[in-house]
Amino acid sequence: MPGENVLRVVVVRKGMVKSSEFRLRPDEIGLSLFRTDEHIDTGALVTAVRAAGKQGDLAVAEIPLDVIHQLGLVVVATPGGTPDPEVNALHVEARPTWWRRVVLRFRLETIHDWFNEHIAPELAATARLIE
Repeated sequence: MPGENVLRVVVVRKGMVKSSEFRLRPDEIGLSLFRTDEHIDTGALVTAVRAAGKQGDLAVAEIPLDVIHQLGLVVVATPGGTPDPEVNALHVEARPTWWRRVVLRFRLETIHDWFNEHIAPELAATARLIE
C-alpha cells in the first residue's frame, strides 16, 4: 500500500482526539480510514466526510500503518460513502483478521465490543492530528 500511514477524519474536542473517535458501532466490522495520496489534501478529505454527514470540529488524524498491523488488524479496500469519487477511491477499513473473528465468535464476543475495548484506545494513543 502506498504511504506508511492511514488517515481518519475525527471530531476534535478541546484540542484532543478521544478514543471514542476510533470505536465501532454494533453493525460495523471495520474502522473507516483513508489511504494517503499526494493528489488529495486533508481539506478535501474533511469536506467529503462532512458532506457524508459527520458533524463537529473535524480534523484529520494520522495513524502509522505498522501500528494497525501490530494490533492484529488488516487493511481492506472498501467503497467509500462520501459524494467525492476521488476520496472514495482511497477508502479502506481496518478489520480484525479472519482468525481473530473466529476466536471472537467462539468466545461469544462481538467484534465491536472487542475492538472498542482493546483496539480503540491504542489507536487513539498513537493517532497524531495533522494540519
